[in-house]
Amino acid sequence: MVALQEKERRKVQISGKSSCMVALPKKWVKEMGLRQGSEIVITRPSLASLLITADVTAPVGERQEAIIEVSEKDSPDILFRKIVSLYILGYSQISLRGVNGFLSSGKRDAIKELVRRHLIGTEGVADSKDKITIHVLLGYSELSVDNALKKMLLITASMHRDAIPALENNDKALADGIIQRDDEVGRFGLYVIRQLNMSINQGIFKESILEPRDLLGYTQVARTMERIASHASRMAKVVVGLQAPLPKNLAVKLGSMSEHAAGLVEEALLSLFKRDHAGADVVVEKAKRFSQMEDDLVRSLDERDIQTYYTINTLVDSQKRIAEYARDIAEVVLDLTIERVVRKETAAYLRAV
Repeated sequence: MVALQEKERRKVQISGKSSCMVALPKKWVKEMGLRQGSEIVITRPSLASLLITADVTAPVGERQEAIIEVSEKDSPDILFRKIVSLYILGYSQISLRGVNGFLSSGKRDAIKELVRRHLIGTEGVADSKDKITIHVLLGYSELSVDNALKKMLLITASMHRDAIPALENNDKALADGIIQRDDEVGRFGLYVIRQLNMSINQGIFKESILEPRDLLGYTQVARTMERIASHASRMAKVVVGLQAPLPKNLAVKLGSMSEHAAGLVEEALLSLFKRDHAGADVVVEKAKRFSQMEDDLVRSLDERDIQTYYTINTLVDSQKRIAEYARDIAEVVLDLTIERVVRKETAAYLRAV
């Protein structure tokens, strides 16, 4: 496979009154299966870059099968981490094969369960005493990056909505349900990163709003959403460890903080989907003021009640971090939209003068 950072310098030549031409390296043309008459697509991702994409039936750089050799000392967790890395890179088929011709049923079952729980669109298509094959069935047409992020938001919001009643009522069953939903958010996060990686490798950006320079920002947003869900899960784990419900007045204050933090996350993602620079700016300012809510709640605590003091501080810290993560998402949006804002302002200024 051609290295992604391989570069060649070429001079632009005039070929007519309305067009110019650039010679493509012959080696690259052959490796990509192009010939005379083949069509290419040229897009302009930013003011200073051009993207040339081969318009061929089989996507360039598509990864088909990867094989992992499994030794007796390899634990299911070690093997699963390798599977996740290959899944993220875009492989459509991942096989695990015992180096000594044998793969224990316990190890096979553990791997299949981990894959089922954590990876979207996967299925075991071959399972024998020496091999297991995982096939990724779900493609981009079934679930776009933006829609996957929206699902992450919906699940995370439901986790926050349930966390406060769980705290107020010491509802351990509800808390257990919140913890389980954390895996769902992680599944969609890995799927988003897989799709973004495939876009990089194939040079194909299927969403008209998505540009090559957006990929790093979207990856950061997906990881941030996973962390936000982890903090909602952390709140639920506190409930599981409680011997008695929290005092009603403290639970109400925590509920207000949680609702505010979750609202910031929703506003930040909405600004991403709408490419709303001004909306992202508002989220950043709101997040700065969130610390005042934290200070007010902590000051109201009785430090002599050590257990309650520690529990509330843990929960408040989670809410503070969620607000900070919302700000991080908003700052990604600011970075992605600043050029468009500046272009509009520059055009307005030039019209005025």
